[in-house]
Amino acid sequence: MMLIFYLILSLSSAILDSNVFAIAQKLEAIGGKGGKLWDDGADHDYVTKIYVHGGHEGIHYIKFDYVKNGQSIDGTIHGGSADGFTQTLEIDHLKYEHIVSVEGYYDVRTGVMQALQFKTNIKTSGFIGYQKGIKFSLEVSGKIIVGFHGSAGLNLRSLGAYLKTPPTKSELQGGITGGEYWDDGPNYDGVRAVYVTFTETHIRSMNIDYDQDGQVASCYHGMKNGETQEFVVDFPNEYMTSVEGTYDHIHEGNYLVLTSLTFKTSKGRISQTFGLVTGTKFVLESQGNAIIGFHGRDGGSFDAIGVYFAPMAPS
Repeated sequence: MMLIFYLILSLSSAILDSNVFAIAQKLEAIGGKGGKLWDDGADHDYVTKIYVHGGHEGIHYIKFDYVKNGQSIDGTIHGGSADGFTQTLEIDHLKYEHIVSVEGYYDVRTGVMQALQFKTNIKTSGFIGYQKGIKFSLEVSGKIIVGFHGSAGLNLRSLGAYLKTPPTKSELQGGITGGEYWDDGPNYDGVRAVYVTFTETHIRSMNIDYDQDGQVASCYHGMKNGETQEFVVDFPNEYMTSVEGTYDHIHEGNYLVLTSLTFKTSKGRISQTFGLVTGTKFVLESQGNAIIGFHGRDGGSFDAIGVYFAPMAPS
């Protein structure tokens, strides 16, 4: 007789990196007892591929591939191999697809995982395996799964997950139809410095130095003809938290472009104002969050700007 229990899981711990960002929270593994503990860790941006091998007795093994800072990480097989089926699920992280939940069944008598189903923000897989035993779920509303852990012997015994709050992407501010769209993405640790080029009437370009695992990663957008000034952030002791600015039509073709930019940090520091404050004012800011990436539009001028926010751990 199938036992149908829906297990409500609680967070057991929070994992922090070396700065103030809350990287991941850990859901304890659910399933049968026995087997050897395994742990893929939480230091990933996304899960990119899942391999599940199983048979009539349950799931034999599972394997996850990940990506971190654009680099692929080939996962380890957890469990044993026997005759049966293998199914794979690919996750398109380039389109910011990510896992939001896992449901499954395990046999309380044998302790073997019987079936698994993965749901992303875009699609839901079918159940891989046989839906019998105790039902469980790994998910927390508003979080994404970035890593897994569990136990396995000749079969997969239990499964747990690491979750984090995903970055959020702001709307563009400024001229949203002019120029070419660009997107630096949300996979940086923070902003180290910005270099803004401007004229008497508008912003021409911006160069951003990001931190990526302790290394500088630079991205440049726009045209450099004009005056350039910089604003340096004391990363990792300080984070950029706000961008204020204005946008207006300029006489050169009546284009709607950015006319000024000002930046603020987690220590309350405010940059100089780049450009001329004129036109419509905007603020890109989110309480308790730091800016970890930019997107925007540029052509002959800097047309529009938007940001990615990531939550900071409470101080």
